[in-house]
Amino acid sequence: MQAKGCAVRRITTYLFPLLFIVMAVPAVAQEFASVSDTLSYEIHFRWDKSRLDTMYMGNNHVFDAIIAKLDSIGHAKIDSVVIVSQSSPEGPYYHNQALSKRRAAAMRAYMEGRHPEITDRLTIEPDGESWGQLRQYVARDTVMAKADRERVLSIIDDDKISIQLKKRRMSNEDSYRYLYKTYYPRIRNSRIQIVYHNILTRYRALSNPDIGLSRPLPMPLQHLYPLPLPEEMYRPTFVRDTLVIAAKTNLLYDAATALNFELELPIGEHWSVAVEDVFPWWERDNKYCLQMWEMGIEGRYWFRRNTHYVDKLQGHFLGAYVMSSKYDFQHDWDICYQGEYWSAGLSYGYSMKLSRHLNMEFSISVGWLSSAYRHYYPADDYSLLWRDRSDEGRFGYFGPTKLKVALVYPIRIQYKKRGGALCD
Repeated sequence: MQAKGCAVRRITTYLFPLLFIVMAVPAVAQEFASVSDTLSYEIHFRWDKSRLDTMYMGNNHVFDAIIAKLDSIGHAKIDSVVIVSQSSPEGPYYHNQALSKRRAAAMRAYMEGRHPEITDRLTIEPDGESWGQLRQYVARDTVMAKADRERVLSIIDDDKISIQLKKRRMSNEDSYRYLYKTYYPRIRNSRIQIVYHNILTRYRALSNPDIGLSRPLPMPLQHLYPLPLPEEMYRPTFVRDTLVIAAKTNLLYDAATALNFELELPIGEHWSVAVEDVFPWWERDNKYCLQMWEMGIEGRYWFRRNTHYVDKLQGHFLGAYVMSSKYDFQHDWDICYQGEYWSAGLSYGYSMKLSRHLNMEFSISVGWLSSAYRHYYPADDYSLLWRDRSDEGRFGYFGPTKLKVALVYPIRIQYKKRGGALCD
């Protein structure tokens, strides 16, 4: 009996651990098969662009890292690739929505061209304006004053106001220039999330008692946390703003066959300078004539704080102008005058956006006009024009001097832009 009892104890001593190991192996193997990891990358875009610039903000290093990682993982282990594309929240909302779609399409074309094996697992999500990512950056900022930071966060979090009003309040903040320079280039991006099966990582997790055994869930796309990048990546390649030259024509003058052209250049956030040229130059049979060459310059103060190209040269303005001209007007025998004049005064107007590429401007000018004039009359057969020395002199006039309904085409020119190879 004693020998039999010892045998039973020896059997139970070795059998139960062996049974535990045999039962545990399938469970561990099942855990291995259900494990996945998630990787996140950011590709940045130049302002208002959807083409991939490999030399901008370290994009070339990110692309190299993605290619190296996919090669090391192997396409068979890829579960899904999700690309979320965004634009910085300035400018018209509809334009930013379309821009984020174009950026997402560019990323899809790149990934499908370089990695066609994962096309069926590739998803793009144009996410419009990146308010959420901007909020994360502002919340972690240590440079802004606390009051400024809280005020900006309250504007971002205010869901009771329209997007346009939210943008206007943001642009009126004293810290807006800092935000636009520091964070806006970072949130013009496409974020790539790669979910892949990784057994080895899971095995290490099982051996670490501090890591749970449940499968990690992918991070919600709308709350992707901004990846920190070295500060030096942003400063050298930053495009601070765009310069806008507005080309205009006064439709009222055009309707009267008085061809005209105007260029307006914004200066800073509230000022602009406009140069105008009116140049109708035609005559017919010494009977009808409209010849004039007028040059004018006007300085304007825009009441709206214009810090971005989309907002520049829009809203209400007050201007001061000076202009001079020489002219020759004739309408049969009724009007036959030549002369020169100069004028100076004030202008008030309003400019509004018609479409993505066109604005409309309405303005009126009031001032003093002084003209030296000379009267002439045609011969009976209109073969000659005779100067009438009894009817010449100078007159002055105070009142409305210009009325404008102008079609405006803003021309955008980037500056502080570094070159780089563009992905086809």
